[in-house]
Amino acid sequence: MRPCIDVAALVLTELVTNAFQHGGGEDITVTWCADVTHLTMRVEDSSPVRPVLRAVDETSEGGRGLGIVEALADAWGVSEDGRTVHCALALAEYAARA
Repeated sequence: MRPCIDVAALVLTELVTNAFQHGGGEDITVTWCADVTHLTMRVEDSSPVRPVLRAVDETSEGGRGLGIVEALADAWGVSEDGRTVHCALALAEYAARA
């Protein structure tokens, strides 16, 4: 189960960092839940500015957070009001690696 914990920690760190940097750094709420198939995480901030996936290259100093989330999560998205980013990790994939 360790790979899932490592991936979840990285994804959550990226989402919370984005909330601090781009969401004003106040009123950040983190929620997560797990069932037998998925770990779902949500990070909500107070900014109505919708997060967007950026195109970056090797010289970019930032902008990789949502790219990391997209690469590691099985699903992710942004709420209609732009305040919440959510993602899901399939637990079966990580259990198979253990």
